[in-house]
Amino acid sequence: MQFTNLNEPETRERLIILTDMENEPDDSQTMVRLLMYANEIDIDGLIAVTSRWVQVEVFPESIVDRVLAYGLIRDNLSKHADGWPEVDDLLAVTAGGQAGFGMDAVGKGETSRGAEIIIEAVDKDDPRPVNVAINAGSNTLAEALWVVRDTRSEAEVKKFVSKIRVFDDSGQDNAGAWMAQTFPDLFFARSRAQVFGLYGPTMKSGPYVFGDDTEYEWIERNIRTRHGILGALYPQRMWISPPWNSSHEEAGESDRSRIRYYFTEGGGTATWLGFANKGLFSAAHINYGGWGGRYNLTKEHVSAGQHQVDKLEADYEPFEMYPQARDTSWVFPTEIDETEFSGVTGDIVYTNEDFAAIWRWRDALTRDFQARMDWCVGTPEDTDHNPVIDIAGDTNRNILYVDATAGENVSIDASKSSADKGTLSFKWYFYPESGTYEGVLPSEEFLGTDPIAGFTLPSDASGKQIHLILEVTSSGLQVPLTSYRRLVFNVT
Repeated sequence: MQFTNLNEPETRERLIILTDMENEPDDSQTMVRLLMYANEIDIDGLIAVTSRWVQVEVFPESIVDRVLAYGLIRDNLSKHADGWPEVDDLLAVTAGGQAGFGMDAVGKGETSRGAEIIIEAVDKDDPRPVNVAINAGSNTLAEALWVVRDTRSEAEVKKFVSKIRVFDDSGQDNAGAWMAQTFPDLFFARSRAQVFGLYGPTMKSGPYVFGDDTEYEWIERNIRTRHGILGALYPQRMWISPPWNSSHEEAGESDRSRIRYYFTEGGGTATWLGFANKGLFSAAHINYGGWGGRYNLTKEHVSAGQHQVDKLEADYEPFEMYPQARDTSWVFPTEIDETEFSGVTGDIVYTNEDFAAIWRWRDALTRDFQARMDWCVGTPEDTDHNPVIDIAGDTNRNILYVDATAGENVSIDASKSSADKGTLSFKWYFYPESGTYEGVLPSEEFLGTDPIAGFTLPSDASGKQIHLILEVTSSGLQVPLTSYRRLVFNVT
């Protein structure tokens, strides 16, 4: 067994986010969470755009409000971690995108400041790809691509397209279909429904991670109250039952008497959250999985999931994108109800296995956000921070790659890992869907909970890839926090 990338320096993903601010509160919620992870990502664009739900206006001022609030707590955040961007640098890449809907707002003379920011980011002398998280309509990216195609050579266009990765939340205008058809080599991943699994897809579906609190109470206690001005700008999000797409006549009741539900973010956060999930998620290997969910590596037709947008995409068929992937091996530690969700356009019914690739991380990512919100006003001494995993002297938060042989006895030692506060617990398990080996792997019970895990690679695994996950959780003062290391075994 030989590690092939020990002690390589960490890198940060570049990110542009397209978000329909003021459509509903979840985009404002997402913006707060993104700024709380701004030290983990290089933000190249914060662009307010239109969508299926807000088609004629954009609201960049709602991003500016939160960036300015972030500026008021940045000094305190810097006591907890390095790498927080300057406010002026964020404001310089904050703008509005196309002010119209879909491809009707794309073409000559339509270029918005948001589209210019995208072009400038991709053209920057930086070899790293630009990840574009689309939490709304995608026509501002389409405008950028339209301008480049209209003004540059074929080779220059190909180079420009090769530097873009798209992570799309369900499809909220017809521009995604145009891009996928016009630029078939574009890295375009669309999660049609899985993104809704961050805290959905329906009320109280998936693992419940808020303890004895309702989600409303948890948000008030851990985000909005006594957590600084940025936390106060995290709005409560209300849903009603019967749902938004039931008529009053169908409901048989007035709006005032219908049941209210409060809950946290939707799909807009899942498009980018994996980039902050160091040691587990890989933007370059979307089949690996992590906080941002998991995708298949074979493109296929993925119609929009937002209401009636799939009909608008018909003019641009055929087109293909990387689709969401199912996790079938994960066993939840507590029993959860079966979800059958068909609340997006079409007649596809999604079940627990469609959402497991996000649900499985929900508890850890919620605790992580809670602890970071404590950083807004707390000192390093009275708040919690993630444990540091040490494998073979490497404490960087990179995915580790290992060359090994079939039938080899393997031992991985993480005993030198350290806790910020409290004690450490260890959890080892294989992630079969991430790799290519289809045989039986040692169980989580076999791997145990010690800091050292030993096992034998299957004798028939030659030529296959096997993924082992280590979770290390510190008990902490108030919030237990989890760090990850993925070990990818390339077996010969």
